[in-house]
Amino acid sequence: MFDKIASSKWKHIVMYITVFAFVATSLVAILIYKFSGEINGVAEVNGREIPFYHFNYAYEMATRNLQAQNIDPTQFKKEIVKEVIDDLIQTELIYQEAEKEGLVATFQQVKEEILNIPAFQVNGKFDKQLYIQTINSLGLSPEGFEEILRKELTVNNVRAILLSSLYVSDDEVETFTKKQLTNISGEVTLIKPKEPIITDQQIKDYYEKHKKDYASSKDKKIVVYRIDIQKLGEDKAQAVAKESFTNLKSGKPVSPDAEKLYEDTLTNIKSKTDLPSDLISGMESLSENKDILFLKNGNSYYIAKYLGEVYQETPFESVKESIARKLKEEQTQKAIEELQKSNQTLVDLLKNNQTIRENVDNITLQELIVKYGIKADDSGKILNLKLGQTSTPINVREGIMIFNLTGISQPDKNKVEEMKKSILPLVKNQKFNDIYRMYVDKLKEKAKIKINKRILENG
Repeated sequence: MFDKIASSKWKHIVMYITVFAFVATSLVAILIYKFSGEINGVAEVNGREIPFYHFNYAYEMATRNLQAQNIDPTQFKKEIVKEVIDDLIQTELIYQEAEKEGLVATFQQVKEEILNIPAFQVNGKFDKQLYIQTINSLGLSPEGFEEILRKELTVNNVRAILLSSLYVSDDEVETFTKKQLTNISGEVTLIKPKEPIITDQQIKDYYEKHKKDYASSKDKKIVVYRIDIQKLGEDKAQAVAKESFTNLKSGKPVSPDAEKLYEDTLTNIKSKTDLPSDLISGMESLSENKDILFLKNGNSYYIAKYLGEVYQETPFESVKESIARKLKEEQTQKAIEELQKSNQTLVDLLKNNQTIRENVDNITLQELIVKYGIKADDSGKILNLKLGQTSTPINVREGIMIFNLTGISQPDKNKVEEMKKSILPLVKNQKFNDIYRMYVDKLKEKAKIKINKRILENG
């Protein structure tokens, strides 16, 4: 694959971005999403739709990842939806570009990757049946999973090409290290939005709207009908069963000769001993996509219909405090974003918000960045100050910072040399991320993108 770099436009892309990414006045491409509900997929990129099963798989993987970290994904549903859509669009953009250059992952690559995935192996060897069962449990066919995997591997191919062309000089490493270890002192003015007040009514309204998210358990509601062959005779029983199945499927009343046995949750129905086991197992697979089951067992016809999900609500008082914290965090974050986007003068910022003043004494820039959550791109606003100067407003984790420099000293040479030994991967990673971000932004700028607004509204 890499032998194609020299003769392809990737070489020029890498050279262009490498130069462009480190110009202080570089422009960041802005993507304006065109929302549309007139597409069938989750999004459309340059006329090509991203299927919903791509979204469902990516969303499932994202939520499982959070659960593995003991984080409740239901609290961040909207954020996860947005991030998954953004990632899918980015993947599709890169895939389309790779198609033009003949850099799409081969079917052999996909096959080898699948064979080496531990989740599909038994005793260290690929097991086809386990593979099918696993991807089916994720709502995917083998073709669908392989398509998703092929796109992921293609993105990895592109990233590998960009990374292979990346060069970090000794001067870059030294400059980066010195910046991180420069010792500074100063006065910090932290401007934060006023703390939001969350009312009991807001908490109650949120709970009523999101009860499902706080359900302690969920189940399927199912109705079961039986048509007695001995009672009605074979011909009439068959006719009644056919009519009832058709009517039930279309939402019409069933025949009076069809006996309603149960209308209850699947859990409760499964406890009944008068139902055949194959009916029970069949009902377990019922869902919105497959909502009706027809079965003949012995002297009876059975019809089961999925009626929807039911939830065991968690009492309001049990979740009241967690909802209050969530609403407070959301409103605080929203207020921070609005504060950082506002065009208020410094006087108005100080007057209309909370202000905290504190001193920092002889700490490294690295420590200052971590303490206040300063973005790496904004570190120059402090490093370029002269003694006694005050910075322009800097966006930080909790709001806006104003920094007055009262002292600066060069880093300890021994510490610089020590840090240089381990800093190269970090510098290379940061440079690569800048290059990759610029490349993706450039693709977005040229692309025609639509997002299915329904998925955002329901997220």
